[in-house]
Amino acid sequence: MTEVTSTSAQSTGEFRAELSAWLDANLPEGWGTPAFRMPKGAEPRREFIRDLQRRMAEDRWIAIHWPAEFGGRGATMDQQIAYHAELARRGVPRPLGHIGLNLCGPTIIRHGTDWQRERFLRPMLVGEEIWCEGFSEPGAGSDLAGLRTRGRIEGDEMVIEGQKTWNTGGHYAQWMFALVRTDPDAPKHEGLSFVLIPMDAPGVTVRPIERICREHDINDVFLDSVRIPLTHVVGPLHGGWGVTRTTLNHERYTQFLASQIGFRRTLDKVVDLARRTGPLGRRPADRPEVRSALARKWIASELIRLHGLRNIASVQSSGEPGPEGAIMKAFGQEQEKQLHELAMDLSGAAGLLDRGSALAPDRGKWVFGYLRSRASTIAGGTSEIQHNVIAERVLGMPRDPWLTQES
Repeated sequence: MTEVTSTSAQSTGEFRAELSAWLDANLPEGWGTPAFRMPKGAEPRREFIRDLQRRMAEDRWIAIHWPAEFGGRGATMDQQIAYHAELARRGVPRPLGHIGLNLCGPTIIRHGTDWQRERFLRPMLVGEEIWCEGFSEPGAGSDLAGLRTRGRIEGDEMVIEGQKTWNTGGHYAQWMFALVRTDPDAPKHEGLSFVLIPMDAPGVTVRPIERICREHDINDVFLDSVRIPLTHVVGPLHGGWGVTRTTLNHERYTQFLASQIGFRRTLDKVVDLARRTGPLGRRPADRPEVRSALARKWIASELIRLHGLRNIASVQSSGEPGPEGAIMKAFGQEQEKQLHELAMDLSGAAGLLDRGSALAPDRGKWVFGYLRSRASTIAGGTSEIQHNVIAERVLGMPRDPWLTQES
């Protein structure tokens, strides 16, 4: 691995130039041109990304926010912004196990033992071990502290019983970090433990949840008498809520730029769709209401960027993310849905044809994106929850009357 003490002494311009030079030298030939084709199929695509991730990790271009001693670069916030913007601009895919790199990795670095750091961080960096998240449950999604999965202590082991849902990537991940209730008599936010569970352990069953777009990337995970050693507890036993705050505080504050650039690139394609001549010899872009709709989406793209920069400024000044981050999520993901709805309107009747149809605009990518975006306002906390956060913690309005004081 390349020796790097820290990039904090570099200016952002020097950092960006070094990253750009590395990408020029290491991305596959033809990258970013119409001639380049990603491998087809889920497994070949994962192997392609894993190979690129290994090379990036060797030169410390993965998890640059990690301290240098653990394989990162100790990058400043401005450098992280430049990093994610450059990768998004070039269309570099997210690393395998980005959930682990961005959430579990920093948690182990801060709260883990020396053995846990030695055992788990390096395989996470190079993509040898993929991580998934085990937080949400059928009765505890947005209300995370209401989870019911139990962990019973037997000697030097924990025996886990319960179910996790909306689990992304569990069908190919090797590890899951999860919250379980280890002291059922403790108050709601106490008596929880942060645990690391091997996905091949006896008693772990993964069942797919198929989206309406017929894509499979989320799952139910059933835990039936799953035994793990107590060495797989991160932080203090029964102290998992405090540990999880570190996890949730690393919800990719700089990667909003990748989302914003992705939104802008999708918008550019929708503009191209609007400029095409339809079957009646007319272009949707010639209609003033279409041009107004496209202009509103361009404004939305800028607002997403500005909200993200404001959230970063809050983190830099206070050291902690503020509730204003809920504005970016609620607004950005509603806009994503609306952008695909606009694309469907521009596609006309042919836009209803299934993905892959030769008669559908762009071979049905818009109907796929439309169906896939239905989940955007659910994942990571529903829009309804975000609206509550904005109302109560940003605007200072009273709490919902149905919420108990305990929750």
